[in-house]
Amino acid sequence: MTTPVPGFSLQRFSLEGKVAIVTGGSDGIGRGIAHGFADVGAKVTIAARRQEKIDAVLAELDAKGHEALGVSADVTDPAGVERVVQATLDRFGRIDILVNVVGGSQGPTFKRGVLLDLDVADFMEAFNVNVTSAFLCAKAVVPHMRERGGGVIINMSSIGAREYRAPEPGMSVYGMTKAAVMHLTRSMAKEWEPDIRVNCINAGHVLTPRRAATESPERRARSLAEIEVGRFGEPEDIAAAAIYLASDAGSFVNGAFLDVHGGT
Repeated sequence: MTTPVPGFSLQRFSLEGKVAIVTGGSDGIGRGIAHGFADVGAKVTIAARRQEKIDAVLAELDAKGHEALGVSADVTDPAGVERVVQATLDRFGRIDILVNVVGGSQGPTFKRGVLLDLDVADFMEAFNVNVTSAFLCAKAVVPHMRERGGGVIINMSSIGAREYRAPEPGMSVYGMTKAAVMHLTRSMAKEWEPDIRVNCINAGHVLTPRRAATESPERRARSLAEIEVGRFGEPEDIAAAAIYLASDAGSFVNGAFLDVHGGT
């Protein structure tokens, strides 16, 4: 009996034949993941609120010859989540991967603030955007994944979840909600193993269009000084980690937190 020769094929990173839903896929990290997944063979559904931004990404993917679907929906609302899931099944007939990117530290309906000044509505909206959305989307796709033998869920957290980071005021609730996403990831992984793998990416300082438009030069300089590799992350850096976790290359990874932060 001969001993198998160790080896590795890049084909293990392929998502050929898979169908992925990417929430928040119309901009920033979500857009990068949508492109990355499509480039390695997946059919992608982009879920986001603004139709015009969805259409712009769909045009980019179409220009590269990729098949994708866009659904305008609020994924903090169960009805919106169901619309995304049903549209994906109607178009592609299956769901193999979910990436919960929707989230943020402020938005059109809520704002940052130090704890004593924060309205309850803003606190709850931050929680809904960052945590409830991930819970609702995951809960909706798991039965369909199990019908086909399994699937992968990737939740998006942040380095801000691991400790209180004080350079910018008003980020306490953001850090709390992202820590909740990490705990939710472990709960999902434990409850849904072995057929559903659930992991979490803790993103560092990623230079998204939103950040470029809103961050002051002084704040950006402080952020850059924290990064040991000497540059900001790009959405493609997070997409590479997501491809690993979603593909057969990451098939032995479950309930894990993958820090992608340049050594912050």
